[in-house]
Amino acid sequence: MRIISLDKLKTGDILGKSLFNERGELLLSSGYALTDRMVELIRKQGYNYVYVMDDVSEDIVPETVISESVRQIVNRQLAQTFDGVKNNLAFEAHTPEEIKKRLRDESKARKLIRMPSVRKQVNQLLEEIFDNNISMFTSLPVRSEAGEDYQHAFEVAVMSILLGQVFRYNHREMRALGAAALVHDIGKMAFPRLKGKTYDQLSREERMILHEHPTYSMMILRGSDPSSYLEQTTVLQHHEQQDGRGYPQGLQGTGEKPAKAKAHEPLRIFRFAEILAVANRYDNLLTGTLDGEKKSPAEAIATLVNEAGTRWNPHVVRALTQVVQTYPVGATVRIKKTYSRSYIGYIGVIKKANPIAQNKPVIVLFSNAVGAKITPREVDLSNEKTVTLELVI
Repeated sequence: MRIISLDKLKTGDILGKSLFNERGELLLSSGYALTDRMVELIRKQGYNYVYVMDDVSEDIVPETVISESVRQIVNRQLAQTFDGVKNNLAFEAHTPEEIKKRLRDESKARKLIRMPSVRKQVNQLLEEIFDNNISMFTSLPVRSEAGEDYQHAFEVAVMSILLGQVFRYNHREMRALGAAALVHDIGKMAFPRLKGKTYDQLSREERMILHEHPTYSMMILRGSDPSSYLEQTTVLQHHEQQDGRGYPQGLQGTGEKPAKAKAHEPLRIFRFAEILAVANRYDNLLTGTLDGEKKSPAEAIATLVNEAGTRWNPHVVRALTQVVQTYPVGATVRIKKTYSRSYIGYIGVIKKANPIAQNKPVIVLFSNAVGAKITPREVDLSNEKTVTLELVI
């Protein structure tokens, strides 16, 4: 099967992977030919991509980081947690200082998050990753606009855990890091008016609220579990930057490897927060959350590499390049350049990833340089000295 964007989805396509709604409930089962009504339903839900099966990709099996069953269990529980905050806190007409006062004083702002449940969700993710020896983020997540809040939290948590593995964090540390990632944006849930807006579309007041959302998230977390110091600190600092130009505290980073043996320095960004910041930025670039412009995995990585040192810890960005598969199995790519000048302009589906040289996978070509369909042809690019690919989902 292969992954395609919604603008290429059409009636008659065979759904390759089942789709679920924002509550984690089955929406459409895989294996069925899509009708006009089904296609309209998928578009109405606001999915970014879907997997389809066709003659070109029938033997291609995309890799899965987290099983669909665990993904849906965690997403359902996250939806309940996020909805609990939305339903219990209403801060639409308050200033940042008034919001903080209410979070400190009001009993309903306490115990909004059941941290034992959140940690149980993280344990499920850790078991999947450890049991299956997962070390790379190997897929393009299928997501819907309706469930974007908690789907973002899910993807950032998985990415953060994989980065924690690179730095050899133990189980306790990765559980705390993963838990912080799952609830890092929980403070935004009290402000539905911010949802769906890019940064340029926010008013001055809304930007002030946005810049304080790590504080709100931390306060909600502290009210729910006062002992969750690691998670609170990580959530509070996940928008801080190495050069001190982040928010809400304007802390600076050390630029050093976020090793577990290193003691935390006061007035410096906590090492967990440096990891969460990079994972959060990467996912936001993929979805276009900040500016509306969605980037491919390779483009997102290039942006982070360019920002490393000034905004993000360079060691964490370097680790990200090790755990993200920029050209995952099932993705469609165009060959822009090869050393041998073979197949330039051809389009195909990635059949087998190359973990050593990610831009040199095995591809099943189905279209030539002028866009004409060809008999599917398998090509191994690992022998090419140089290759440039372009994602064309």
